[in-house]
Amino acid sequence: MKKLILTTLILIILAGQNVFAVPVNEDLYLINQTGKSILAANHLPSADFIITKIPDTFDDYFIKANVYKTVEMFTWELSFANDEGELAAVIAHQIGKISNNMPTVARSQAKTNSIKFTDRKGKEIASFERKHIYSYEKLNKDKVDLAADRTAVDFMIQSGYNPLALMSVYGRYLDYDEDAATEHIMNIYDYINYNFPDKLKFGYPTATYEKALKTVNTKLASRTQIDNQKVLQEQAKIKEKKLKQANSTFKTFNPWNSSYTTLLLHK
Repeated sequence: MKKLILTTLILIILAGQNVFAVPVNEDLYLINQTGKSILAANHLPSADFIITKIPDTFDDYFIKANVYKTVEMFTWELSFANDEGELAAVIAHQIGKISNNMPTVARSQAKTNSIKFTDRKGKEIASFERKHIYSYEKLNKDKVDLAADRTAVDFMIQSGYNPLALMSVYGRYLDYDEDAATEHIMNIYDYINYNFPDKLKFGYPTATYEKALKTVNTKLASRTQIDNQKVLQEQAKIKEKKLKQANSTFKTFNPWNSSYTTLLLHK
């Protein structure tokens, strides 16, 4: 009897180890569970989530989401998620790209080229070469990608996630592209501070969030009164644009464009 109990305990322990053996950013079941909950909470179309190593063309990327009901999650982006909150942030951002029509808007930028990812020491991490692939370096600074940040914040709040996890993700990205990461971090901070200031008091329990917050504080300290006024004006324009989308008679033409939906849900 003792031997049977011992064997059972060992099996339970081993089973537990197997359950947690897969990192959150590689767990396709968890990715689908998280992604589908975000879609449902934000009244978006249902879709399945897949993991892919190489980004496809913009046309295929857009078609997969709208026709085949599939959202591609890239291993490069998923690698920046170390917990479930950060995973939700990466997924929300990816859905935000589709919701903000990034594939359509940026299609004209597509071209044949080679893309290499390197860390800050110049060591190559990954490289791609494909016809009509988009440039990550250019896209990281693209307005549509920044809009995806803001929509991701909306998605996360509506889904019950801490939106500061998105800052934690970009805090990790600071080691790879400081300029791009800083732009994303300030974009997220300014949007949350203007629309959901109470969320800032919760913080996020990671070293990379603290790293991102340090970047925020440095930038805030260097802003002049004129800079602060510009930020307020920009945020007011963003909110006004979302309000127009909310009242647009054409809003139902693209079920993935949820700016109007999230605005109404947050009221």
